[in-house]
Amino acid sequence: MYFSELAETFEKMEKTSSRLELTDYLVHVLKRSTIQTIDKIIYLIQGKLGPDYQSKELGVAERVVIKSLALASGYSVKDIQIKYNKSGDLGDVAYDLLKNKFQTTLSYEKLTIEKVYETLIKISKVSGAGSIDLKLKYINSLLNNSTNLESKFILKLILGNLRLGIADFTILDAISISFTGEKKNRKILERAYNVSSDLGNIARLLFGGSLNEVESIPISLFIPVRPMLAERASDANDALKKMSGKICYAEYKIDGERIQIHKSDKKIELFTRSLENVTNNFSDIVNEFKKINTKDLIAEGEIVSIDIQTGKFLPFQSLMHRRRKYKIDEAIKDYPVILNLFDLLFYDNEDKTNLPFFKRRRILEEIISFENEKIKLITQTKVTEIEELDKFMVKAIEEGCEGLMLKNSESPYRAGAREWAWIKLKKEYSNKLLDTLDLAIVGAAHGKGRRVGNYGAFLLAAYEPEEDTFFTICKVGTGFTDEILEEISKRLKQHVIKNKHPRVNSGELKIDVWFEPKLVIEIFSPEITLSPLYTTSINRIKKGYGLALRFPKFTGKIRDDKNAEDSTTITEIENIYKKQLKSI
Repeated sequence: MYFSELAETFEKMEKTSSRLELTDYLVHVLKRSTIQTIDKIIYLIQGKLGPDYQSKELGVAERVVIKSLALASGYSVKDIQIKYNKSGDLGDVAYDLLKNKFQTTLSYEKLTIEKVYETLIKISKVSGAGSIDLKLKYINSLLNNSTNLESKFILKLILGNLRLGIADFTILDAISISFTGEKKNRKILERAYNVSSDLGNIARLLFGGSLNEVESIPISLFIPVRPMLAERASDANDALKKMSGKICYAEYKIDGERIQIHKSDKKIELFTRSLENVTNNFSDIVNEFKKINTKDLIAEGEIVSIDIQTGKFLPFQSLMHRRRKYKIDEAIKDYPVILNLFDLLFYDNEDKTNLPFFKRRRILEEIISFENEKIKLITQTKVTEIEELDKFMVKAIEEGCEGLMLKNSESPYRAGAREWAWIKLKKEYSNKLLDTLDLAIVGAAHGKGRRVGNYGAFLLAAYEPEEDTFFTICKVGTGFTDEILEEISKRLKQHVIKNKHPRVNSGELKIDVWFEPKLVIEIFSPEITLSPLYTTSINRIKKGYGLALRFPKFTGKIRDDKNAEDSTTITEIENIYKKQLKSI
């Protein structure tokens, strides 16, 4: 299959904000694929080179791409930089500069999808001395054999700014329609995706096999499982009511980074909730885990920074020092951490997710039965009364936790699901709004005064899983230092899109710049109020009105551990609002 067909599809997708049209375009290209190309097409559509846990960054700087484009086009680096400064997208610059390229070219090799994919893989593997020259060679081999439209999307893929307005659920819909004939089969594919985290493999299996084969994809070592998620309760009484008489356990809710640990004998790998492999950032935890007398397991826990003097947990931001690319050994020494295990998914060559929670915990206790300063079991207690829950909450807060997790003792582990089997209960921040909210940045207003050159305020949105849509809830411009505002503005640059994202519902609201929903930040507000401007819960509480945050303020925390789809949900916000009304 030629890459030109995929480039033409990308071009159409860029120009629509209709989710139905996006799905139709995907279905069209997937049906024209082959067994050899289907997984590669899926990965390229995602803007990746493989599933999240394996996909490598290309590591190509803009200056290298500009130099490659200069060689391919005949324009000077200076001229290209001027055009890039105006447009903000090197793919668009390539499209304009290379329009007439083949009028003077005698012959060229028409690019296949396999050729483009394999060349990108080669680029991702280049390192060390001479790597820049070799990357230039590979990029030019693609540009010299591509049309201007193909060049546009090759550069977007290389720079990681392919913005097609789609998410995993849209791709799942397209795969389901293309290879099973029915969109309703997406639920089966979704389960397979939750345990395998690989849309390319799912599409390949469907292409060459049957739905039953996809349905039977097992949990496997070193392939991260998408994490089970919790709902949010407004207070202890509400939380226990949601458990509806079931035996439940309360656990410390730590302000750390959720980690999934895979172990087979001495091989150990750690993955974040967004499936990123962070094994090298926590080599001290890996070394301690090697002491555990078990051949294989998949477990979950929370890594948290600790105060050496007091032993108390430190805030999430302290962990960011461990996410360096360089001088990792210094960070490990200067910022000690511990791992608090709370669940078991796989052990002794068996999937344990269908076991009830209390049995999974019991097995975990048998495995972690030794004293270790680095690896512990999360503090837990059985609760049946509000008074017990309140006392345990006080203890948790005193030890530096952000609240509690309540878990149904009979619940299986549901990968990727958000259910009332797990309930998060945080400490009160005020007597009105009971919690901070994690919200996705979907737009921004240009800065004025000392903020000229950066963004002055951000448009934030909550997530609705059933509709796979983000709904606006406020603009926030307070709580930002100049340094963090500059950092956020820089990071958002790669997510700028020309029009509102197809998965964002903003009503009639206008904003200067739109973004893909990628970056999540934590927000505090003293109150939730009705608003005719924002779309969260629009018409669900009162006709013509949505919900909005009053006097929102950034807490200082960028939630790098969360995908946009992990943002606070509409249901959670509605529950907080209803609780707020009762307290008035």
